[in-house]
Amino acid sequence: MTLSRAAGDRLATVVGRRPYSRRDALRLGVTGAGLLALTAACGDGGSGGPGGSGGSGGEINISQGSGISYAALIIIQAKGWLEQELPGRTINWKTVSGGAATRDGIVSGSLQLGVSGYGPYLIGWDAGVPWKVVCSLNDMPLWLVAKDPKFRSLKDFGPADQIAAVSPGSIQSVMLQRAAQQQLGDAHALDRNIVAMAHPEALQALVAGQLAGAYTSPPFQFQAVEQGARKLVDSYELFGPHGFNAVVTSEEYAAANPDVLASFHKNITRANELITKSPAEAAKILSEAEKGKIAPEKYQEYLTYTGIEFTTAPHGVLKLSAFMKEVGVIKKTPAGWRDIVFDTIKKENGS
Repeated sequence: MTLSRAAGDRLATVVGRRPYSRRDALRLGVTGAGLLALTAACGDGGSGGPGGSGGSGGEINISQGSGISYAALIIIQAKGWLEQELPGRTINWKTVSGGAATRDGIVSGSLQLGVSGYGPYLIGWDAGVPWKVVCSLNDMPLWLVAKDPKFRSLKDFGPADQIAAVSPGSIQSVMLQRAAQQQLGDAHALDRNIVAMAHPEALQALVAGQLAGAYTSPPFQFQAVEQGARKLVDSYELFGPHGFNAVVTSEEYAAANPDVLASFHKNITRANELITKSPAEAAKILSEAEKGKIAPEKYQEYLTYTGIEFTTAPHGVLKLSAFMKEVGVIKKTPAGWRDIVFDTIKKENGS
């Protein structure tokens, strides 16, 4: 992928500085290996991994993460639908932690498609990363939970109280900023409390008393409550129902591989319909994919939780981007949600 000069300059502002500030990391969501990927992308515009992010190679590397937000992808993988529709292509599924890792992979060319929360997606888009949304995966409420009884609201968190989020700049960290703005009068009051941690590890650390709070996603937030935690923040109370994760790719790759985008959208729709119409069957597939770690009955309960909708249309993106601009996380907002999506979903009812 070749980044625009503006994108390269903006990303290099952070990447090239040592040390860079924590606020920069929280704003751009750039961490760890992502700095190296972005440095390479800004420096030479190389195409990276197999086939490059814009090439039409035989390999399709796709990122996914942990949780029922990825249910449609797990079903597609289990059913082998992409392999059936895209003969001659090798489909590789890569588990990553958060949308920032997906962005880094697409920028470097090691990923062709991937999943990102709308927070990291908008940060990348604002910085000039030439990518768009192929389709949304779902709408889901996201909860900040705490187990120690002393934490009843955000006012109870001190400077040393750590709050896990999947990464700086994640949609969970943006939701925490919105809650901090409402409860504490400062959207950035808890920025320094955030520690990057994958959802499964965050759940374990919270239950073990090693964290003050964890901002995760379904089913981890549900499991935390089942083990004695309480909900402190509900993202639906902050923004109303909103999209959580979306499938994204570069404009270059989309132009070279329209068949891949069409197949992906078609099969996400197909998987979402299975989840909605046959949740017991979907739950069985998910349980088997995790070797029975979660029973099918429990998975079905999670999939059908009130407020969760498996949809390919993006919702709440404009509200989210307006807030992110207001508090300085991004500098511009899309004029409309259709400006940041491919033709695969432009005719749907997004917001």
